[in-house]
Amino acid sequence: MPYLNVGDGHQLYYQIQGDIHSATPLLFLHGGPGAGVRQGDIKLFAGLRRPVIFLDQRGCGHSRFSERLQDNTSDKLVADIEQLRQTLAIEKFILADGSWGSTLSLLYAIHYPEHVLRLVLWGIFLCRQQELDWFYLHGANQLYPDEYQQFINPIRQQPDQPVQAYYELLNNGNSDEQQAAAESWARWEAVNSFLTPGRQKIAEFCDPAVSLPMAQLASYYFVNQGFIEDDFILRHCAALQDIAIDIVHGRYDSICPCVSAWQLDRALPQSRLQITPHSAHDASEPENFAALRAILQTLEPEE
Repeated sequence: MPYLNVGDGHQLYYQIQGDIHSATPLLFLHGGPGAGVRQGDIKLFAGLRRPVIFLDQRGCGHSRFSERLQDNTSDKLVADIEQLRQTLAIEKFILADGSWGSTLSLLYAIHYPEHVLRLVLWGIFLCRQQELDWFYLHGANQLYPDEYQQFINPIRQQPDQPVQAYYELLNNGNSDEQQAAAESWARWEAVNSFLTPGRQKIAEFCDPAVSLPMAQLASYYFVNQGFIEDDFILRHCAALQDIAIDIVHGRYDSICPCVSAWQLDRALPQSRLQITPHSAHDASEPENFAALRAILQTLEPEE
């Protein structure tokens, strides 16, 4: 299994589909933070002739670590992507990523535009405080009041600071408390990821092996607003002007409201935004998946 030693007690697992030197490779950066690469993520890229690199970020998936949260910030993750590029001797990436992965892609492209050939993004998340407040405090709770009540039940003493309360519980509670909190956090994520979240999807999100790293990392990042200045991405869009950008966003995305994709598109004259009319957040939503596959297939290398 290939690992990238990035220091700070972290070794990042990555896997490669195809010959990375046959054409500019796609790089997939998963969501979360902390979700790790899922089988559904790999399915999106199945059968493509263009090579694909899948990277598990610090503290999650198959990556190894001394302490999950140690030296784990967005700046570090961007530096990890650049170290991976240099290690694999790749000149440029096509970044194809959604949700938190879209955040990292945009950050990397702002810092290293010369190494980005194209961006294919979905579920746009700019990691602004207004987006975090929408999902965890006031916004999505208006759409799913019953589920939101379940979400705040473990933190009844701090309902006005849910992210902070979850972060403290996930890091200071006993193992049973941590796992229960992680499952509650993951259920809220799952319910909002799909238009009609079935029991199987919720169970996949709430799997202890998946939910605990995701909840610990996401609450840690979000209590620190992703270690990103508010509106940083929109204020630095000039760095992206020479990069072709495709954006797919579900109209009914209740995790990352459509307005973020719309604002990003308006800030980038060369971008192309597709709002899928009957989709929520996840890339596996049928309209999202079809739109993304169509874009990826146009990027196939010539014979």
